Amino acid sequence: MAGSDGPQIETSTVPPRVPSPLPPGEKAAVFYHKLDEVLDTVACLLRDSIEQREMCAFVCRTPPARLRELLRDGGLDLDMHPSVVLIHLDRANIGRMSEATIGEQMRELAKQARALGYSGARLILNVPEDLAAQVPSDRAWRDLDAVREELNLTVVCLYDMSLLSPEFLLRSLASYPMVIIDGVLSRNSYYLPSMGEGIADPNRDLFHLLDNIRVEQEERLSAEEERSRLARVNRELQGEVLRRKMMEFSLLQADINLRTMLDAIEDMVFMVDRELRVTNGNQTFVRYLEDAGMPTSYEGRGVYELFPGAPSSGRRIFEEIFQYGCSTIVDVSLDAAAGRVEAELRLVPIKMMERVDRIVVIARQRSANPRQMQEMWDRAGAMAMEAQDPEGSFRGTMNGCPHPVMVSSADGRVISVNRILVRSLGYSVAELNALGGPSAIMRPRRQGSEVRRASDDGRMIMPCLVSCKDGSVQAMDCYVMPFDHGEGVRQLTILHPVH
Repeated sequence: MAGSDGPQIETSTVPPRVPSPLPPGEKAAVFYHKLDEVLDTVACLLRDSIEQREMCAFVCRTPPARLRELLRDGGLDLDMHPSVVLIHLDRANIGRMSEATIGEQMRELAKQARALGYSGARLILNVPEDLAAQVPSDRAWRDLDAVREELNLTVVCLYDMSLLSPEFLLRSLASYPMVIIDGVLSRNSYYLPSMGEGIADPNRDLFHLLDNIRVEQEERLSAEEERSRLARVNRELQGEVLRRKMMEFSLLQADINLRTMLDAIEDMVFMVDRELRVTNGNQTFVRYLEDAGMPTSYEGRGVYELFPGAPSSGRRIFEEIFQYGCSTIVDVSLDAAAGRVEAELRLVPIKMMERVDRIVVIARQRSANPRQMQEMWDRAGAMAMEAQDPEGSFRGTMNGCPHPVMVSSADGRVISVNRILVRSLGYSVAELNALGGPSAIMRPRRQGSEVRRASDDGRMIMPCLVSCKDGSVQAMDCYVMPFDHGEGVRQLTILHPVH
């Protein structure tokens, strides 16, 4: 660039950062090649002065009208801020400047600021070429610095490195404790407060010194960013710890609420997971364990460990509930302190995301079977005897039943049906087997509180919808009873219409 004897500074492509606020009475320097490079920095310095309610005199090279236009394009309209006064160098009478006149102007600026009610004063000076000749003595500059400190005047000097001599720039650099580099207020490692001996090596390259200041500032910024990052991580960790504690408290409160709800139920209630381990139980369940002489620490123990007398066939019922999610009532006999008690277990699935996660078991002592149920089981027992010995004393029992009846094998093959099934449903044995067996015409009925009922000897009552040959559908209760046969286990099913 014309007028520059030294190497050129590369223009940074990174947008300038906003300088830190300058405390009252501080002084700083800005070294630049083109005003465009530092226009954003100058705008920030002016905004800082406005925010601190200072009166600011900006002695500039650029014509004030043009500078106002440039600043307005950048978002700062000086017409809205009368505290900022732009003064062109031609009006500053630099040629007649001396230590005395500069000191006098500084005092006048501070006095005028106080008279107008401002909190302080700021001078931004675009240093002219002749200033070094007008004030050549280091002692004179030290005296002016003392005046600045006395007035608590904030001073920022702009140095055009394409116009000013390297010797003057080097000497000036040494007199500033702060330098604005790339828009960042940086500490100057080469600041010499006394300036009595000057810079140790006057031939050192100014650009090298400025680069060193920039590197040191970047290192400090990096360290500050790392400290900020660590502080942020620490805050996030504290927040995560608090969140986890709140979650633990919520889970604890939910567990307390669940136990309170379970304890309010008089029936014995407990929950089992997919491994058939007990996870929760109410006080009635704990009392049952105490009466049975077993430890009351039930969590994680298997249900068959806590109920040693329960038939292993019940495991299949649990597996079906976990697989299909159907509520079931099971009739069982339990050992209690008063002896063996007939009980009814209601097994209710709890789903999570369409998958059965646990089963709630509600046990209550039951009375004798209702009359209809007992009659149906008596009929089923007689018909099972006929199936075992067709020519025996129970011959004709199956055809004498007023309800549809079928006998099937363990693999689902229909072996025989009675006459009422053929008349009411329309199927023969061959037609049922062609369709795929009993499961082809029967599907579960789930309405309201209707659930299947099972007993520990394998008998079961299932609410079903039965499809007839003519396309109609009938709601029926299916009484299913397994029985031994010479050729293996058979299953007798009575279809009782629901009225």
